[in-house]
Amino acid sequence: MQDASPATYRTPSLTADGLRLTERLSARTLLLGGVLMVILGLFIGVEQDPDFWWHLRIGRWMVENGRLPGSDIFTFTASSHAWTDHEYLTEILMWLTYSMFGLTALVVAFGVLTWSGFWLMFRQVRQQPFAIVGVGLTVAAVAGAPIWGPRAQMITFALSCLELYWLRGYLSGRSRALNYFPLVMALWANLHGGWVIGFAWLGVALVAELIAWAWDQENPAHRMHVRRLVIIGAVSAAAVAVTPHFLELYPYPFQTQGSEAQQRLIVEWASPNFHNVELRPFELMIFLAVVGFALKRPSIYDLLLVLLGLGLALQNVRNVALFVAAATPVLINTYGQWWRELAAGHRWTFNLPPRRGFAAITAAVLILIALVTSVRVYGNVNPEHQAALDSQTYPVAAADWLAAHPEVGTRMFNQYGWGGYLAYRFYPQPNRKVFIFGEAALMGDGLLNDYEHIYALHSDWKTLLDRYGIDYVVENKGDPLPNVLATQPDWTLVYQDSVAVIYIRKAATP
Repeated sequence: MQDASPATYRTPSLTADGLRLTERLSARTLLLGGVLMVILGLFIGVEQDPDFWWHLRIGRWMVENGRLPGSDIFTFTASSHAWTDHEYLTEILMWLTYSMFGLTALVVAFGVLTWSGFWLMFRQVRQQPFAIVGVGLTVAAVAGAPIWGPRAQMITFALSCLELYWLRGYLSGRSRALNYFPLVMALWANLHGGWVIGFAWLGVALVAELIAWAWDQENPAHRMHVRRLVIIGAVSAAAVAVTPHFLELYPYPFQTQGSEAQQRLIVEWASPNFHNVELRPFELMIFLAVVGFALKRPSIYDLLLVLLGLGLALQNVRNVALFVAAATPVLINTYGQWWRELAAGHRWTFNLPPRRGFAAITAAVLILIALVTSVRVYGNVNPEHQAALDSQTYPVAAADWLAAHPEVGTRMFNQYGWGGYLAYRFYPQPNRKVFIFGEAALMGDGLLNDYEHIYALHSDWKTLLDRYGIDYVVENKGDPLPNVLATQPDWTLVYQDSVAVIYIRKAATP
């Protein structure tokens, strides 16, 4: 008998490999792969956060000085205020990345961090019908669009997604990875002040299990879950102290939430305004949650999770990201289970046999999506585009003028959102210290209220300018204060462009 040729042995293997590849390049792969690539492009955008600049500058300061700031260094108004810098590790990492690799690398890193949160959400719902998964992730990505960006808050979003992933795995009996959560909490507390939300998610799981235990006392699983969640919560609470701030970090989140001035004056701490078109996808998610729970009764855990996320988001618009983290897997699972039951009841089947032609089309379309997304991302993050946007958003040219005239002014009044940029440009020049910048908790309610009185021209605005010794103002062109200063005999306009104006007291004119 003749020996079989090598080709005889290879043919079945190639056929099996080809079949597996054809099965993988399916409609599911096309939709979910396309969605995940597109939303990654959505998350990698331009830098537009006013706080970004002072985060960079304080990160640089810590690297250069080898310590954390004990008090404010950027203003002449809050220099005596103790600074509990809850984001110190993030700021150091931001500066190191920026200084070594540039702004583009930093923006991409934050985009990938946000995307990782969505990947963790996808892992919770990957068994649901792929069309529902794709639509759910898309709606969620668009709902949080006003929040995404290169900002420290994305750390809290991603770690919330990780915690919620572990919680769902633990409560379902599939995983005990939640045991590692105290280690995550120790890292979280060094990265961002949003660590407190980690205890809120644990609290939801604990309350849900307590209710389930009271309802079904014969089931030992609920009692075991309650005991384990209490232990994990206690160890995690102790882990928060593993920071340079030690016990000082514990009250910080509550001071921020309890600040009346921050809630009233800072846009992202205000409640959502549903007249804004950009918040309509968030409104849609709320509507979908109501309808979904009407179609299929949720578990106690899912209901409490969505209610907590919604309550946080309705309190502060910045918390829309937390609502997305909590509600997206619940919505997808709810609609997915409802659809499965509906399809089974009507004996609907939608299984398509694998086809090589469709697999080829899927591969081609995914490559096209990847290319288009890459081009879009490059257009957003290329330095020329970022510089053009900065010149329209921040007082870049006005700062150039101040740099060219170092003798002008001793004490500045600045627009709140520009304080971080001006601190980044001019620290440590003593006559360029700012009046206020975006670390609102450090500024304190008193300074925030004084700023509002000057900015909005309350009856004491002149008195406050005199009390603080303000002799030059850097403000938005067209704002109330510069418009009124134009009518004051003791103030002179020395610079203006389409973005900013600079006024100085006449006595301070060189």
